[in-house]
Amino acid sequence: MKIATLNIDWCKKIKSEKVEQFLNQQDFDFLILTEAINLNLSNFPFKYFSEQIPENIEYEGLNYSKYLNGEKAFRTIIYSKIPSTRKFSVIDDKTSLALEFETEFGNLVIYSTIIGTQFKRKPFAKNELENCNNDCKRISKINPNLFIIGDLNTSFLETERYYSINSETTEALKSLFENLNLINSTENIEKNIDHIIIPKFLGGNITEAKTFVEKGILSDHKGVFVSIH
Repeated sequence: MKIATLNIDWCKKIKSEKVEQFLNQQDFDFLILTEAINLNLSNFPFKYFSEQIPENIEYEGLNYSKYLNGEKAFRTIIYSKIPSTRKFSVIDDKTSLALEFETEFGNLVIYSTIIGTQFKRKPFAKNELENCNNDCKRISKINPNLFIIGDLNTSFLETERYYSINSETTEALKSLFENLNLINSTENIEKNIDHIIIPKFLGGNITEAKTFVEKGILSDHKGVFVSIH
């Protein structure tokens, strides 16, 4: 099973056709896009959206319709080769999405999100951290086989704290992962703030945890993936 994530920065700087062309050349079972628009990715028969950011009005300080020249904005989209069997409620359905899938490893929940939609700007980063914390604790009680995937705006390397919102956010996330028996499969990728957090029981099954696209090629973020066999 191969899972990837990338913040495509709304395809603001790189045309969506180029992003589609590149992503259609990859072979993932799940692809989680953040700061996303609706892309046509032929490898995935299923795609699931967070609630759309409202059009033609100011939402959290920004008119996304003007900012994106009329494109519809979704903070997260899950592309999948298999259908979802269940959807979980989340506190902020415009920022997060939680779906269950039946896989060879059992029933797994993918919780996709952004923490720091406006990076350090208050109160958004603090609220999004609290929402993630509360959502994941509640969902884990129902199904502990939880993946937390997306743009966390956090490097977990001690030498790269300047890539993070603040130390409190970093430590809060590390505590959440530990409390829910999760491990960060992408924590050792340098200069990376987008992560794939997986259940601890799958840690021994990781065969790869790498970058699949460098920053500056498709967006201002790295794209990362993990392979679990």
